[in-house]
This record gives sequence, structure tokens and C-alpha cells, in this order.
Amino acid sequence: MVNYKVTTTVFGERPDFKEPRKILQELGRDGFGVMMDRFYDIVVESDIANFFPQDKEMLEKVKKHNTKFFVEACGGEKEYTQEVGHKDMVEMHKPFSIPEKARVEWLGCMKELLEEMDISDEAKQEFWDYCELFSKHMVNKPTNLEAHMSLADHR
Repeated sequence: MVNYKVTTTVFGERPDFKEPRKILQELGRDGFGVMMDRFYDIVVESDIANFFPQDKEMLEKVKKHNTKFFVEACGGEKEYTQEVGHKDMVEMHKPFSIPEKARVEWLGCMKELLEEMDISDEAKQEFWDYCELFSKHMVNKPTNLEAHMSLADHR
């Protein structure tokens, strides 16, 4: 049984995570691509759809691009790095305002996907744990409480 635990992000926290290799091993590159395609189909029907292109052609480009990133993150070929070089994902997401609420919604989409998948619970858990920690790096907008506490600290 998979534990889809979601921990709260501490703004600015950059927790360590390990590569989730089992999911790519079980699905293979093509199966992984199908999985990521389905993931983004779920995302564009979610409350964070506004973060992603609504144009089908542009969305397909995002799907392919992000699939390459995740394949590499799961120990696969360095397709992403070969295409765009080393990119800091935190920097790449700075133009977007990503609060904790959006992260939790993104994880909810990932949970929905993983629950549909016919792979081992071990592969699901390893990938979930990676996504749960990695997604904390993308949060770049403090919650209202954190913002107010930060302002109070400067007075």
C-alpha cells in the first residue's frame, strides 16, 4: 500500500531527494512517456490548469519537454540535458507564482495518476516520495502567514 503523505513546505526549504529508478525500470521509456502524457491530461483538468498552455500544440511540447526531464530524473537517458543543458528548475519556475496550494494540487494530480497505474507499490512509493520532496523546491510564494511573519520580523 502506498503512503501518499503530503508534508508542508517550509518556504525556501530545499530538501534532498533521491532518484526514483524503479518506475522507469518497470514501465520502460515508452510506458513512462504514456504515463506522463496521462499526467498532464489530468493536470489540465485541475485547479492548476492555468499554469499550463491551453493550446494543444503548446501543451504537447510541454508534455514532451517535461517527460524528458522526469525520465532523466528517474535514471534514464540524459535527453533533457542534451536538449537544453543543465537547467535549474527553481530558476525556470520563477516567472510563475507557485504557492503551497498549487503544489498540493499538483501532487493530487500525481496521486490520481499513480492510483491508475498498474505498477508495483514500491515503484509508486519511490516516485511519490521523489515528487513530494522535489515539488517543495518549486514553491516560490510564501503563504500569507509566512509573508506576514516575514514582514513582522523586519519591523
